Amino acid sequence: MLGLVLIGHALIHLGIIPGGMPGPDGRTGWTGHSWLLDRFLDAPATWVIGVVLVAGTILFFFAGGLGLLGVPFLKGRWKAATIIASALSLMLFAVTWTGLLPHPSDAIFGPIISGVLLVGLLVDLLLEHMVLRQPRHAPGRF
Repeated sequence: MLGLVLIGHALIHLGIIPGGMPGPDGRTGWTGHSWLLDRFLDAPATWVIGVVLVAGTILFFFAGGLGLLGVPFLKGRWKAATIIASALSLMLFAVTWTGLLPHPSDAIFGPIISGVLLVGLLVDLLLEHMVLRQPRHAPGRF
């Protein structure tokens, strides 16, 4: 089930591509404006960063979902892929937020889902490596 959710979350990021998902007035996606990058970079550089972030986000969420669905090469790597995808997604929303059409608030659940996934998987990773692994003692000692 979670695998399908990750794949769905990957596909919903297509809405950031201009015209990627039709809206009521036909205008959806990202205008190319970025509150974060516009003052430092010109429009083509900002656009390239946005495209790389959206492509990486989709690729890694899709890989995470396929891993959860049991694809052999990705099965043991789904957590890492999803952590990377979540971080890329949050960076993507930070870069594109003010340029999202029709209105940025329409995309509010994107960063919420990515943030929850990221925090949840990082806590899981921390528990797995710090708490759940018991130190092994030599036989006859302790």
